[in-house]
Amino acid sequence: MDKNNVENIGDEHHENEDYVPPPQKTIEELVAADQDDESLRRYKETLLGMAHQDKIVFDASNPKSVIVKKLSLLVDSRPEMELDLSDVDSLKKQVITIKEGIQYKVKIDFIVQREIVHGLKYVQKTSRIGVPGEIIIFYFK
Repeated sequence: MDKNNVENIGDEHHENEDYVPPPQKTIEELVAADQDDESLRRYKETLLGMAHQDKIVFDASNPKSVIVKKLSLLVDSRPEMELDLSDVDSLKKQVITIKEGIQYKVKIDFIVQREIVHGLKYVQKTSRIGVPGEIIIFYFK
């Protein structure tokens, strides 16, 4: 993967902690709204594809709407470090060392199923020699 194509979301989407996402609406509610406007109805059908007829489910055993698959740490001076999030128990034992002051990017691979989601929140907690450090919060709108 080309690291230069990764969007630097940190600079653009770091918001204050008072952000409240708009109320969640189901796909059925979105489709039902504005039924009298023919062009808007066709636009929604095109935009939603088959999701407006039947819910899209990638993993029926997982009830979540968002399934985070992988987290990658991108640093210019070293290869991409990938963390498989399907096995959380082994992940808790893994320590990631980041040199102080280094510039890096985080890439999150995830799947959205069942409903449209908005207002995703990413919290990154760092520690130094076991002492809690900086907490960074990003909102994806």
